[in-house]
Amino acid sequence: MPRRPQGKRVPTPDGSFVVRAKLANGEGSVYTDQGSWRATWTDAAGKVHRVRGRTRAEAVSRRDAAVAADLEASRRPTGAAQPVADLARWWLDNVATYRVRETSLIRYRARVERIAAGAIGKVPIGELRAEQVAEWSTGMMRSGLGPKTVADVLTVLRQVLDTATDLGHVPTNVAKRVPNPKPAPRNGRALSVDDARKLLDQAAGDDRYGAAVGLLFVNGWRVSEVLGLGWADVDLEAGTAVVRRAAVFIEGKGMTLGPTKTAGAVGVHRLSERVVDMLRRRRAAQAAHRLRAGQLWRADRIYDGATVAPVFTDEAGELLTRQGVAKAVKRHATAAGIDATGLGTHGGRRTVVTALYGLEGIDLADIARHVGHADTATTAGYVRDLGDRPERTAAAIDRLMS
Repeated sequence: MPRRPQGKRVPTPDGSFVVRAKLANGEGSVYTDQGSWRATWTDAAGKVHRVRGRTRAEAVSRRDAAVAADLEASRRPTGAAQPVADLARWWLDNVATYRVRETSLIRYRARVERIAAGAIGKVPIGELRAEQVAEWSTGMMRSGLGPKTVADVLTVLRQVLDTATDLGHVPTNVAKRVPNPKPAPRNGRALSVDDARKLLDQAAGDDRYGAAVGLLFVNGWRVSEVLGLGWADVDLEAGTAVVRRAAVFIEGKGMTLGPTKTAGAVGVHRLSERVVDMLRRRRAAQAAHRLRAGQLWRADRIYDGATVAPVFTDEAGELLTRQGVAKAVKRHATAAGIDATGLGTHGGRRTVVTALYGLEGIDLADIARHVGHADTATTAGYVRDLGDRPERTAAAIDRLMS
């Protein structure tokens, strides 16, 4: 039981009084209540708060810490006076967190830190000018960052300043006046149809990765969509598969099920007989692995309220990785006599788009639906060879005008 405190007016031997431990105005009071000490204080808005401590000193210490934190918060710039760095970090924690996938959030965090640490980080958002953003962007390029990296950071800055305009802190988004740097040309690899057939023939006997290679180089899926496929999504008799989710690597968690990159990928996809055969082989191999593993087999996952039994797992039932699939593509390409330099999982997507557009003349909208693109402009960017389309186009206009 704490000792009962003395009153503030204390008599002295000469008959006068002194005030003991008087607090400054606004600091509240310190007292005992039900066996513990309490301290009160008033915040900048005039609201009274109470803190508790086992001793008087502990209660006072907690009150002083709360008062200091409230004072610091009241001094922090808000509105147009808020530094770009502070707003960017606030945006990351309160806006971006609920809008993007967890894997994307990791990249967004790195971009926000580039903004905060850069020349514009300490500038109040109300004083930020387009010239400052342009100079900062140029400085990133001169420091060795690639055009795409700089463009990605600028995109995040625009989103941060869009929030500032929405909140009424600034009238316009000055970052929208600064264009992205010109991107470097993409030279992603695509296989010829003959080489793609050789690759698929070589991969057909691979019980673990063969069907994954098939979905990449026949259906043109993203590798994350391939690895997120569950057996309940596949109908081998009908020759269809439904894309509902993806599997991605998250730092500290490993391979994890999550949403697809774009909504365009979600839906029913037709499977070729070659891919169906590969999936049947995959199912038989996985059943044998599961039987051997017994109780050590990794339990099925729960995603979006549904149980998922992944198609692509190792001998213990763990999800396969993107790197494992990429190595399998290179390994089977080399075994088939194909130069594997620059060939990765996305090479399947480019191969499918190029073959359908350049050789078969399929409409870009139909190809976009086949590979799961939300925009045909994106699909067009995957074309690596126009085939005889220019000749056929010229011949068509010649027939019409002759």
